[in-house]
Amino acid sequence: MMSALLHALFFLPAAYCAAISIYLLAVTIAAHRPKARARGPRGTGQALPSFGVIIPAHNEELQIGPTVAAVLEQAYARERFDAYVLADNCTDNTAELASDAGAVVFERTDPENRGKGQALDWCLANHSDLLERHDAIVIIDADSIMDAGFLQATAETLEDQTVAAVQAENVVANPQVNWRTALTYAGFALINCVRSAGRVRLGGAAGLKGNGMVLRSDLLAHYGWPAHSVVEDMEFATRLLLDGHQITYCERAKVSSDMPAGRKEAESQRNRWEAGKVSVIARHAPLLLRAFLRRRQWRYLDACLDLATPPLSILVFGQGALMAASAFAAPYLFPIFVACGVMTVLHVVLGLRLVGAPRTVWLNLLASPLFLAWKLSLYAKFLVRPREKGWVRTTRDAEIRQKLR
Repeated sequence: MMSALLHALFFLPAAYCAAISIYLLAVTIAAHRPKARARGPRGTGQALPSFGVIIPAHNEELQIGPTVAAVLEQAYARERFDAYVLADNCTDNTAELASDAGAVVFERTDPENRGKGQALDWCLANHSDLLERHDAIVIIDADSIMDAGFLQATAETLEDQTVAAVQAENVVANPQVNWRTALTYAGFALINCVRSAGRVRLGGAAGLKGNGMVLRSDLLAHYGWPAHSVVEDMEFATRLLLDGHQITYCERAKVSSDMPAGRKEAESQRNRWEAGKVSVIARHAPLLLRAFLRRRQWRYLDACLDLATPPLSILVFGQGALMAASAFAAPYLFPIFVACGVMTVLHVVLGLRLVGAPRTVWLNLLASPLFLAWKLSLYAKFLVRPREKGWVRTTRDAEIRQKLR
């Protein structure tokens, strides 16, 4: 009896690790397929789509100017897009500076219902004319910079009328600061870029990543912004997928932002992401699995596997621990855990090569044990301490630098 239980304790994790490792390697290989060619110029009778770029902002006076400037400097017909800053519960000069930079500003004051999802829902409900004026809505973070070709690349992607939403390439702008930002760059590159590209090329959906999201106006006119959790992007993307809408990925549209370099600020951000993801998995993974069993479509199983994939640091730690334990308790499973480890390493190496990761990221892979120790301590705190309720803003590095002057 004990022997059967012991084998089960190793066999189930082995099956899980194998499924996730094979999945990650498969999407990585798929991501290496040739990129779709950019479409040629439109015919004279076709109008360029009009975009409304909404920038939710809470006390972002140090970042909002450059963010708006990058939007207004798009290499796209100027009369076909506008910038809107959603100043949500701001107590600083965000609204004034956004207006000075050339954006239309909407101010919202509702301290009882704070959060990005709540603010977007309010904006779409109270300024529905945006959806009549523009063909699609772009949503970027207030500390982000859009590449000049963002709107042009997105417009070409939306020529496919089956596409309801587009996720742009969302990357870290400051990997050179320290090992924490370098390894966060690696995580963003693998999840937001490599995995998104591979999933779409295998017939799945890209998902929404919070920053650089583009949704057709008729879609938002129907839904509003129904997701109000701390990971409203994942929540909304899952709902769209279950309702049959296609979310694709455009690597030619790029948005970048700095990640917090300090431990305290990074932990606040990670706690919010991980707590939100656990909640989404608990609520939506059974629905996705049920949809797959009923409709037999890969995109539902793909989304379920994506949700079931743990943070890479936790996956590597788990594989290493199980590999060591199986060598003594279940030697017949040892080769499986070794193979899982090899596939995970290939996912990282091939993925970072694909995105052209800078040298500092490769060098800081040597700091992975530090990153792992930090993440494990973070999860330990997450399990022991009560979760933060509601949205908590992450302090920006620019604000920290200003205080130190």
